[in-house]
Amino acid sequence: MRRQRDYGLGVLSLVSVLLVAGLVMGMLHLHGLVETNVGQDVGSSDGPVTVIQDGGGTPLEEGRIVMTLCGSHETIVRTGESYVEPGCLVRDVEEGNLTDRVQVSGEVDTSTPGTYTITYTVTNDEGMKAQATRTVRVTDDVEWDSDGIAVMMYHYVYDPADPPEDLNANFVSTDELEEHLSWLHDSGFYYPSWAELRAYIDGTHSLPDRSVILTFDDGEYGFLNLGIPLLEKYEVTATSFTECSRDDIAYVLDTYASPYVCFESHSYDLHHAGYSGIGHGGVIYDLSEDELVDDLQHAADILGTRGAFAYPYGDVSDVSAAAIDRVGIFCAFTTEYDWVYAGSDHTRLPRVRVSGGNSLEYYQDSVW
Repeated sequence: MRRQRDYGLGVLSLVSVLLVAGLVMGMLHLHGLVETNVGQDVGSSDGPVTVIQDGGGTPLEEGRIVMTLCGSHETIVRTGESYVEPGCLVRDVEEGNLTDRVQVSGEVDTSTPGTYTITYTVTNDEGMKAQATRTVRVTDDVEWDSDGIAVMMYHYVYDPADPPEDLNANFVSTDELEEHLSWLHDSGFYYPSWAELRAYIDGTHSLPDRSVILTFDDGEYGFLNLGIPLLEKYEVTATSFTECSRDDIAYVLDTYASPYVCFESHSYDLHHAGYSGIGHGGVIYDLSEDELVDDLQHAADILGTRGAFAYPYGDVSDVSAAAIDRVGIFCAFTTEYDWVYAGSDHTRLPRVRVSGGNSLEYYQDSVW
């Protein structure tokens, strides 16, 4: 259980954290019998995410360490293909990002169908130790995607009993979102990690036919307060694209840390107008490649991850692709409407916009 959330805004100092090593592992295509650097086999777990005190040290305070498994908590791998490590992000609500301290143990033999377990272990400065487990299922008994993956683009979430004054299509009500999540949960959808999606794009990894990725832009408080509890209720993983220059970024990352939400980059400070007048007028067009790299790297340092990036306003400049690759971001997204296919350009991927007021049937067609 997370600590009690204070919904009032706090202005906290910006905390720079170390770059994540966990997601870098996600791009390692580990062939055949895979063993992690801890060299210890692990048994099965009772649930997809279990945070526990593991012997000795300082007792783990309830809600102190939040471990977020990237992608579905049961990873599905096609027999004979590579296991792509999805990664695990860790937030200590007192010490900040601990992702670079994660140790991974377990093995996956992708040549042999079966169920395997990967364990992530982290210890904070006070000696508190926490663990989370991921189930990995190697199988042939799945229909595999052949016609693209929908990456859904949400923005804001609101309570229909208290609608915002500027209500528009970017707002999705809690009733609508719950309909979406209930259907996804009951239909058995798979939620690929960014490392898995990149491998799919590169043509080296298969994804289940019922795969979808949910993203929420801007890190708006309606989503944080109303959307995250629904994602947790239905055990649906999602990404929150957040601008990192906001005054409350440390507060948001600590208070809203969740096993089901990865906070990824919406840039450090690109979500405002520039001077070029190109595209939607974003400042990205005014930046050199080195300046864009600096912005993206700063955001990655704060978040502790470089799994994905959403271009503010959907604006993409001539130097964007080179900057994305220099920072090592797996997948970068525009606001263009389409599905993601094998062979797509990972530096300017499309998404499927989710608008409020549409029927569940319309949403289902968009996902399919």
